[in-house]
This record gives sequence, C-alpha cells and structure tokens, in this order.
Amino acid sequence: MAKNILLLQSIIAIICTLLYSFFLGKNEGLSALYGGVICIIPSAIFAFLAFRYAGASKIKLVVRSFNKGSKLKFLFTILLFLFVYQWQSLQPLPLIVTYVVTLMAQWPIIIFLNRVVR
Repeated sequence: MAKNILLLQSIIAIICTLLYSFFLGKNEGLSALYGGVICIIPSAIFAFLAFRYAGASKIKLVVRSFNKGSKLKFLFTILLFLFVYQWQSLQPLPLIVTYVVTLMAQWPIIIFLNRVVR
C-alpha cells in the first residue's frame, strides 16, 4: 500500500508541476517540482524503514524501524528544504503549495485505497 500511496503522491506532484509550469512559467514549475520531491523522498525513506519488518515476533524491530524512519523523514525534509532554498530563482509559493498538497493528499489516498481494497 505504501508504494501505491507514494505513486499517487508523485502523480499529484507532477500535475502541480505541470500546472505551475503551464500557467506561471519555468521557475514556478521547477519550484513546484522541488516541493513535490521534498515531500516524496523523505516519505519513501520512511516507508522503506517503517514497513521493512512485520509480525508479532519482530515487534521490537518494527518499533525501532518506525522510530528511525520518522526521525530520518524529519531530518531529510529539513535538509531538502535547506538545499532547495539555496536556489536563486526559487519561487516559495509554488514550492510550499505543492509540498502541502502532496503531503496532505496521503490521507484521501489512504481512504480511497482502503475502500477499493474492500
């Protein structure tokens, strides 16, 4: 399920990027793309670590892996924001809007995927 969520979030980030590029220009489109990437890369790291183990016999590994994934997600998000803000032509609004839209899309995606699976 995590792969599907990341895939759909990537599609949403690409759609935002294309909309910003088409309507506002290249710099806005690249800024939107960076916002999507800032959301997706840390989420992928978290998903890989958090869901690496499963089962009651591995509960300590699951908890440790989940905690490590959460911390790395937070760290990578900060580092990616710091890295992207070094770009001179950065447009903050498209970056933040695409980041927030991509991030918040995970909840409706999870609800949708749960309904489809049932």
